[in-house]
Amino acid sequence: MKASSIAPGYLRDRWRFAKANRKGELVLDGVPANQIAQKYGTPVYVLVESEIRDRLRRMRAAFSYPKLCLQFAGKCNSNLEILRLCREEGFELDASSVGEIILGLLADFTPEEITFTNLFKSDNDIAFAAQIGVAAITADSLEELERMNHVGQRIGTKIKVFVRINPEIELGNYSTKKHKYGIPLKQAKKAILFVLKAKHLEIVGLHFHGSYINDPKAYFLAAEKLLKLAAFSTQKGRVIQFIDLGGGFPTPIGNQKVFEPEDFGQEFSEFFEKTCRKLGIPLPTLILEPGKFIVRSAGLGLMRVVSKKPLLHGEVLVTDGSAYSFLPDVLFLNEKFDFLPLEKMNKPKTNKYDLAGCTCDNIDVLAEKTSLPQMKADDLLAVMDCGAYTHVLTSNFNTVKRAPMVMVHQNQIVKLIRRRDRFSEMFAPELDVLKVADPAQLMRYYNLHRVNIDKIWRDSKNNNGKNHQKVKREKTKSKKRKK
Repeated sequence: MKASSIAPGYLRDRWRFAKANRKGELVLDGVPANQIAQKYGTPVYVLVESEIRDRLRRMRAAFSYPKLCLQFAGKCNSNLEILRLCREEGFELDASSVGEIILGLLADFTPEEITFTNLFKSDNDIAFAAQIGVAAITADSLEELERMNHVGQRIGTKIKVFVRINPEIELGNYSTKKHKYGIPLKQAKKAILFVLKAKHLEIVGLHFHGSYINDPKAYFLAAEKLLKLAAFSTQKGRVIQFIDLGGGFPTPIGNQKVFEPEDFGQEFSEFFEKTCRKLGIPLPTLILEPGKFIVRSAGLGLMRVVSKKPLLHGEVLVTDGSAYSFLPDVLFLNEKFDFLPLEKMNKPKTNKYDLAGCTCDNIDVLAEKTSLPQMKADDLLAVMDCGAYTHVLTSNFNTVKRAPMVMVHQNQIVKLIRRRDRFSEMFAPELDVLKVADPAQLMRYYNLHRVNIDKIWRDSKNNNGKNHQKVKREKTKSKKRKK
């Protein structure tokens, strides 16, 4: 395939998998993007395997610390195919819920390769995670430590704990002082002593919730404070096995400039090891939890222009994407994405358009004043850098189906890794209610005469409720009367 002369201002260096062919069509690792749109429909998410694997390997290569453990932050994109790639590349899993623990097990992670790190954990969540044998569970408060000890007593086991600390970092416009995560620094020693005395808890690590970090110095500051606490624990008779500094490794959207792991990884590794030796403690395993760094730039979305119309301030392209069901980062984080003309990459940016989403809501706007070539209905657009958080934050607002997800593999084979939603799934929680409710009550409170509620209700084969049994008894009595 010969590359075309791409018009300036479209492709960024970080999208190494993206090129254009002689027709000016976007090509993803050798696969024309319009073929993906044609086969799977739009909107659709596309992930590129080669970019994911490359970023997993870059993360490991950036740090020379001898006892390094990398865990993928599953919350940013918990698709099973992505989890499988992470496991194949030697990563473990940072799980934020019982659901993510289950997904990790489905992706063939062993329980010992999963850490449970959410702030919220019910007693049942703690018991479940402890009983299946996850590596550790984070504790965010003294109260939670007490609850975890009670749970350990109830289930008859000693729960392995990461005590999460808020190191109270202030670095430019970055601060953890108002973070909801972690035990305040002044209570940290008290928390460690509590775990050391608790009969059903075992402290195995200290944790820092690194998130949205814009300066790598934050990792140095957090590490130093956690290692000093590790030295305190060692003095009290318990060696800390793990120091977990969380995630927060940034990746850009649009023209943002961010630091890369390679910018500080070597220096940090040397600092971490030197600090341990200075404090006289055994080298702990260093855990890092990259998420969006791994998958954000490896993912994009394809959508179609449904119509174009003039407005008072310019022109708007109405698309089949949405800020609710396809690109929620626009609503949650006010992100400014790059949009590419999927089949016009060789055309200059001559027009500015607003991009409207497909839902019946005035704030469903994907972008304003986006520079593109002349566009028309049925043209295709690609939105870049949406491999992290985008899909997992989507909703079915307006009862719109969420998009499918495909992966472009290194052999140019495209594989469906999540299908499009089905209406039957979207309606299931309500239809399940209708199947067990009394039709007379439903008719009294709702205008349901256009729906055959009686048929839905009586045809429920799996319903063992009283109303269902009542119908059976009434049918039996009726048959007896006829006889």
